[in-house]
Amino acid sequence: MHMTTFRAYIILAAILVGIANRSLAQGKNDHGHAIAGKYDGNTFIELMQVTLPLQVELQRVRDDSVIVKIANLALPNGQIFSFTSRPLSVKPALEQGKQIYHLRLAFSYTYNNMPLRVQVAASVKGKELEGEVKAVIMESMETKATYKGKKTT
Repeated sequence: MHMTTFRAYIILAAILVGIANRSLAQGKNDHGHAIAGKYDGNTFIELMQVTLPLQVELQRVRDDSVIVKIANLALPNGQIFSFTSRPLSVKPALEQGKQIYHLRLAFSYTYNNMPLRVQVAASVKGKELEGEVKAVIMESMETKATYKGKKTT
């Protein structure tokens, strides 16, 4: 009876140690978790010549990807802009000895019956998110918006 109990404890301990080691390894490589959260900041919209407060949320969907969410950005003309991206790959790079994450996406969008081609390049350094959005409107006019925010959660 004692040998069976002892074996059960050894097996249980091995399982728990394995789970703990796997969790530590996943945490180390869980880049989605590393940058997930809400970032409060401001965006400057070149075309409107206006700076607006903006919260950007990065939601972890897997250990190597996040989605970008913008909810209810109130534009000066009274329109509300909301956006949710498809999952974006998250991989770290080293720049000046610090870990940085680059996020890139491109999509087409229709705004006031005008087709837009949009490209976004953003980076997360520590608790700061910076990004630039370039938009080509009706294949003829280009504009951009910039964003800087700090992680709040």
